[in-house]
Amino acid sequence: MTTRTSNPLRASLALVLAFTLAVLSSFVQGEGPELESYGNLCGPAANESCYKPALKGGFPLAYLIDTPGVSVERQLSFGEDTLHPIALVVDIAIYWAAIMLAIWFVKRQSASAKHSANLGEA
Repeated sequence: MTTRTSNPLRASLALVLAFTLAVLSSFVQGEGPELESYGNLCGPAANESCYKPALKGGFPLAYLIDTPGVSVERQLSFGEDTLHPIALVVDIAIYWAAIMLAIWFVKRQSASAKHSANLGEA
């Protein structure tokens, strides 16, 4: 492959991998600090809202937030819960940059090794 075709191909494959990693990062889940209302039978008279820390998914930024009353409680789903697209795009960009940096580093190391091998033969 020539350099002209391999660079866009590499960037495209890195983007697909970054998107996949970002979606899979929804399995990295945490709670809070925001509180969500999970019912209304709390308090001494059982007439106040019940609040729990919100369940979130995504890494490094949480982009999927559990929506109580709409989805299965304490379980994240792309079709039912709140999706924050800006956080998802930032996650994809972070993964893409990390993948491109790794590709650049590997290319640099292999070029250095080839250069060293050529100097040894001379």
